Amino acid sequence: MAAKTKQDIESKINQELLQLLKDRLGEEARTVTSEVVDDAIIVRFKGVLILAEKHLGEDPGGAKLIHELKMKLIEEVKPALGLCIEDATGAKVIDIHSSFNLATGERIEVFTLDKSLGEGKV
Repeated sequence: MAAKTKQDIESKINQELLQLLKDRLGEEARTVTSEVVDDAIIVRFKGVLILAEKHLGEDPGGAKLIHELKMKLIEEVKPALGLCIEDATGAKVIDIHSSFNLATGERIEVFTLDKSLGEGKV
């Protein structure tokens, strides 16, 4: 198998995670960016709120409900997210940390790997 560059891995992660979230959660991010950092991968999704969620989020009770729902849904797909990362990197995912911010409409996923992907080619 040919060595993969950091950019190749990040591009594959972006494409696969966007498709996974669309297929499994019906969530379509406006943009996604990922960054390989040693033995971790940080993925940032922007614009993950639909119009109804934005309106519901204006009420404190609605905001809490949306946050709980988003976090519950991501917990359900974490195994699939991990498999996407493992497929793209060849490294095992040790842990996944998730955060969702209603005010910015962003989701952050941090994947901890069992080995460093280092710089350059992997």
